[in-house]
Amino acid sequence: MLLYLSLFIILLILASAEVLLKNKKISVLTGGLLAIVAGLRFYTGYDFTSYSNFYSEISNISDVFNGSIDAESGFLFINYIFKSMGFNFYFFLLFFSVLSILLLGNFAYKYTPYPSLILVYYFARFFLVRDMGQIRSSLACIILLYAIPYILKKKPIQFLLIVFMASLFHVTAWVFVIAYIFNSVFKNMTIKNVILLICTSLFIGIIVQVPSLYIWAIPERYNAYFTSDSYTNGQWIMNPILWMQLALFFGASFFVHPTDDMEIKRFDISLKIYLIASLMLLAAGTLGTVGGRLSTLFATIEILLVPYLFANLSKNKLVNILLFCGFTIIIFYLIFIMSGAYLEYVPYQTIFGL
Repeated sequence: MLLYLSLFIILLILASAEVLLKNKKISVLTGGLLAIVAGLRFYTGYDFTSYSNFYSEISNISDVFNGSIDAESGFLFINYIFKSMGFNFYFFLLFFSVLSILLLGNFAYKYTPYPSLILVYYFARFFLVRDMGQIRSSLACIILLYAIPYILKKKPIQFLLIVFMASLFHVTAWVFVIAYIFNSVFKNMTIKNVILLICTSLFIGIIVQVPSLYIWAIPERYNAYFTSDSYTNGQWIMNPILWMQLALFFGASFFVHPTDDMEIKRFDISLKIYLIASLMLLAAGTLGTVGGRLSTLFATIEILLVPYLFANLSKNKLVNILLFCGFTIIIFYLIFIMSGAYLEYVPYQTIFGL
């Protein structure tokens, strides 16, 4: 636990220094720390054994496409390349971690003024579950961030190409097409529209809890996610993540008012995508796993929305930083410590036995 707390404090210091010194290059160090911690782990975090087994099972190029291994072809292809070159699983994991954080850091560096703020909030909110566990989902969600500018530019071909690339690592990435359609249908997010969408999602959330109505349309491979007790005991409207997301959505809607035309467009699309994340949780009802996996595709935008929200709370930059750091600490505590998730990550072990 001390490692994670120490890393978190270092990341907060680096993020604050980046803002005060106006030096975006600090994010290289921030991202490097995240990549190293994720890439050097040894039997630490969710799914480590599963991914190690995938790497052991793949033996030839046909295994990438024949469906014998339950993972997407893009992910398996990288496994095959590294294994055929004689590298072990631990080197592959390090590469995958560096690739994921490099893509995230590059996006933050290119599209935001303070990328370290994005990275430290990502650490508190998503990093431990994704990059230290569900690495396929992690990379897919990060790739999807690159599709957002093409929603703004109204370029569906480029948008779909990026979604396709993300789907090579997690098939649920195709659901992100909803973001493009949603932005086209709902030009302006009025209170009336938001309430209507929330009520509609609640109604769908009731229907999906009766799988006999639609299970015939679900591929047999995924039936368990809709019928098994281990996947259908979600908290639904009692889910604290849902209420946090809605609070952030309404908070950003009422307290942030960008004036620059491009900022207005970026902020507007961010809010729309973030709202979809909450609608997904509502529409999934008690299907906790389904709701979580679909919602997280859209919830990633939170790493952009939260720093922007706190940057606009007051005209005092230092006060804004302190408030942001305080909020990020609360998120880290709730998601990693209070939830008990930390039990999957301690003790932290590396391939060097440290």
